Amino acid sequence: MAAKRRNLYLYLTLACFLGIILIFVFDGYMGVYDTLTVKSGEDEQKIEGANWERDFWSTAVNWGEKAFFYYEVDNRRFSAYTADIEVSVWHSLEKVSDILVQSVSIDSFDKKQVEWVVDAAELVPADAVQSQGYEFTLYIKRGEIERRFVIHVRSNDYPVKTVPVPPR
Repeated sequence: MAAKRRNLYLYLTLACFLGIILIFVFDGYMGVYDTLTVKSGEDEQKIEGANWERDFWSTAVNWGEKAFFYYEVDNRRFSAYTADIEVSVWHSLEKVSDILVQSVSIDSFDKKQVEWVVDAAELVPADAVQSQGYEFTLYIKRGEIERRFVIHVRSNDYPVKTVPVPPR
């Protein structure tokens, strides 16, 4: 009987240590996470989890070009996850267009990716002046969560600087 009591504190210490490890795993890993990857021209951005709240995110698209969006939802839970994903573009508090409305169902510990393309030529008004830039806000709504991303449509009218050819 004395041997059982001598190891009691060792077992309690191990149980507490295991409990602390499990708290870190469940708090830091478990949940539903989203990642947005944006490709515009030669620029590529990847926005993950907690970074959504910290920073202001935007990309620049040249007049008449396209931006490619890849939105991944990662379900790190023991149960399946179902949500509706709605993507729309707004300018001056007015909706310009709905880009995507899709329902996703993700099994436990699985990922799903949704893709869409934003064409800058379709966003700007028909009577727009090409030398002027425009800004649009892309809203991504997944269930109760809403993400915002700003799209700058740049003018193609950049001043051309000629560089003289050096003599030989």
